[in-house]
Amino acid sequence: MAHNRGSLLPLREKDRMRGNFVAIFFLHSLKVGFSYTMKRWRMLLFVTPVVLAMIACAGNPPVLTEQQETAIQFNQRGESAFRRGDYAQALQEYQGALSIHRSVENVAGVATELLNLSVVHRRLGNKVAAQTTLDHILMDSSPAFSANQKAEAAYRKAGFYLDDGNESEARSWLNKALEYCHGCGAEGRIYNLMARMALAGQLQEAMNHARRALALNRNAGDKNEGANSLRLIADAAFKLEDFKTAQQSYDDALLLDKDTGAAAKIALDLMGLGRSIARQGRRAEAIEYFQRAYSVSEGAGDTKAMEGALAEIKRVTP
Repeated sequence: MAHNRGSLLPLREKDRMRGNFVAIFFLHSLKVGFSYTMKRWRMLLFVTPVVLAMIACAGNPPVLTEQQETAIQFNQRGESAFRRGDYAQALQEYQGALSIHRSVENVAGVATELLNLSVVHRRLGNKVAAQTTLDHILMDSSPAFSANQKAEAAYRKAGFYLDDGNESEARSWLNKALEYCHGCGAEGRIYNLMARMALAGQLQEAMNHARRALALNRNAGDKNEGANSLRLIADAAFKLEDFKTAQQSYDDALLLDKDTGAAAKIALDLMGLGRSIARQGRRAEAIEYFQRAYSVSEGAGDTKAMEGALAEIKRVTP
């Protein structure tokens, strides 16, 4: 089944500052995506970057101070280090940006780098530090952080707990994220994660959450999360044996994932299409989709996905 859970990726300071403090959150679906197995939503936060812009206000970009420019440079170096897998260096760079923001009480910048650092700590295997970093935003003694920033932090805590198999804590933090979120940029992602959790046995609830998430993500213009919503709808429909709806939803997700260039998720969409079509008795057509999934995964260097596609081809070959 294709799962949807955006792995958290670093946030870009330059974009946030230059766009009247437009906060841009990168979410990617790598081996942490909602479109992989539960263990794989271990971030992409996550890559095949998806940009979710939350525009605070319109107007001309402000003139940046020397400190802001330096913070941007730290942030950019951190992002570069993160993308090449040098998480220790990314940690240093984001900490440098954080120090600058704290020195001038730039709350938006502090929140951005704390969120980034939580992801890096997870990549370094320091789960306690990841949670503690988010607590700096969520503590009751931190009223300076906005409800939107707290919603994002709570959403990430939920994702971390779910990654660790603690569904009870994940659900608790998702509920807290919703309490903070009043039309915030994370709302569509929150409902996607709720749908993902419900897929285990509450299929109609999963469908309802995914459809709500889809409406929110479409309204926000977020193609990445919109594709995740469609894939969740398809997953639920497949389990409900509504294979035609599953096929249509996987196909709709595929169109969006091609727009965003998400190779791993394109392969997942193709696999979902192949399975849905095979269950409708069209084996030859299903094989074509599995072959396409194999080709996409081969191009992306995803050996495990290639093996999965081959297994499906053998399963449906007469």
